[in-house]
Amino acid sequence: SVIQKMAFLSVLIVLSLGCAGHAYNILIIYPTPSISHQTPIMTLTEALVNKGHQLFVASPNQVPGLERNYTWIDFSASYIQKKINFGNPELLNNLILNWDALSVFPNYAMTPVALFRSEPFSKFQKRVKEENITFDVAIVESLYTPHLCAMTRYLTGGKPIITLSTVGMDFYPEDNLGSIFHKSYTPSPLKPYTNKMSLLEKIDNWISISKLVTGCRSIMEESARNFFRDTYGPEYEPLVDGCWSNASLAMISSNSLYFYPRPLGPNIIELGPLHIKPPGKLSKILEDWLDGAEKGVIYMSLGSNMQSTFLSNEAVSNLVEVFKDLPPGYRILWKWENDAKIAGQSNNILTQTWLPQQSILAHPKTKLFITQGGLQSFQEAVHYGVPVVGIPYFADQVGNVARMVDLGIGVRLEPSNLNSYQKIQEVIRAALMDESYSKNIKRLSAISQDFTSQAVDKAVFWVEHVAKHGGAHHLRPSTAETTYFEYCCLDILSVILVLTVTFTYTVISFVKFLISLVFFTPKSKIIKTS
Repeated sequence: SVIQKMAFLSVLIVLSLGCAGHAYNILIIYPTPSISHQTPIMTLTEALVNKGHQLFVASPNQVPGLERNYTWIDFSASYIQKKINFGNPELLNNLILNWDALSVFPNYAMTPVALFRSEPFSKFQKRVKEENITFDVAIVESLYTPHLCAMTRYLTGGKPIITLSTVGMDFYPEDNLGSIFHKSYTPSPLKPYTNKMSLLEKIDNWISISKLVTGCRSIMEESARNFFRDTYGPEYEPLVDGCWSNASLAMISSNSLYFYPRPLGPNIIELGPLHIKPPGKLSKILEDWLDGAEKGVIYMSLGSNMQSTFLSNEAVSNLVEVFKDLPPGYRILWKWENDAKIAGQSNNILTQTWLPQQSILAHPKTKLFITQGGLQSFQEAVHYGVPVVGIPYFADQVGNVARMVDLGIGVRLEPSNLNSYQKIQEVIRAALMDESYSKNIKRLSAISQDFTSQAVDKAVFWVEHVAKHGGAHHLRPSTAETTYFEYCCLDILSVILVLTVTFTYTVISFVKFLISLVFFTPKSKIIKTS
């Protein structure tokens, strides 16, 4: 009826007004050209837009399907530059084999600078100024905090900032926002250690983390200062001051399942995996291949940065031979970034240049995942309950694979061991035949399902909370303004030590004095007579 239609329309108007009353303008700057870095922020962007917020996003990847309330500042050209820099297999292999984190940070530091100098971002800056666009909160990629915090200050006049990290833990905001990490119990993601280190491992870990954190901060800050001084003038260089500790909140798209439990303040939010969604339908070719595997399928993918086609001929040949010699009934599904067949490829191997990883891992016939150990692959393997063989090449892959082994859900295979048929065979057979790996990861999968189901809603809540209240100072612990000397109570211990030494010295001196009075007999004065 007409009355019902009018009532329904009234409800819609009321709801839309209610949504509009709580809609925020949100700036996101997330420049790293890597799909593993982009998928979490893309998921969060989509969720925020669907809640009615207005999003302005500077990144290399556009979120498909978003039309309203979404402005994308196109930085996709960064993928072309990345391909120029690292698309050569020999160059990439050299980088991987001689990996030194600090040596690559100057290149990383150029990423936000390239974004700021790009034509799309320049147009966006002009639009912000001309249309007087204001923002309620900014979300930035943690690694580039000095650059992105300073740019946010420049564009917004000092609105609250939230950092988001796509690694298992994030030294930079954690340490600067009050959750000071203890290097004896928090392993470096670049080291194959757990949270139970030997004395020598602790010493190495302290040195490694101190060098990494100090070096990264210095490189990033210097790069940001140079950019703002040279681009806008010396008076804008102070925009970089205090950026590391300026964030209202730090969000991490992971949780303690994928790193280690550690004390965190209320302004450090472990969200869990943001990118995991209900798996899509497989193509008929893939579905038939998986369904037809009598004993199961081994899925192999080395991620988006390290590619299988970059492996040496010897490594590829060994893998093919090991796969060929598996017991009958096993099939291989291999992400091979080349349309040509692999030399010597057997009938139990199916290759494709791209594969829907989550849908494959969700299939009940997938029995083993051979991975480079990237965080999102780690998260997906746990979520869908598939044991792993980890081949760590660089960055946090080393720490991720160490965590996999520590959890008892997989086996580590050194990249150098790919040149050994026997080593590959031993590791794959152990991961396939030892039921403890499957049992452990099924248990963790159930835990992961609980965490992951609330990850996106949790992220949206915290973004809205910071935007609504103009920051999150109420969550900031006083340790954010302290020094490591004070945090470890070394100031108190120093006072106690000084008092103890002073008291001990005084007591000893007094006792000596008493002893001298009691036991010391002065010699009689001898008078010489003539």
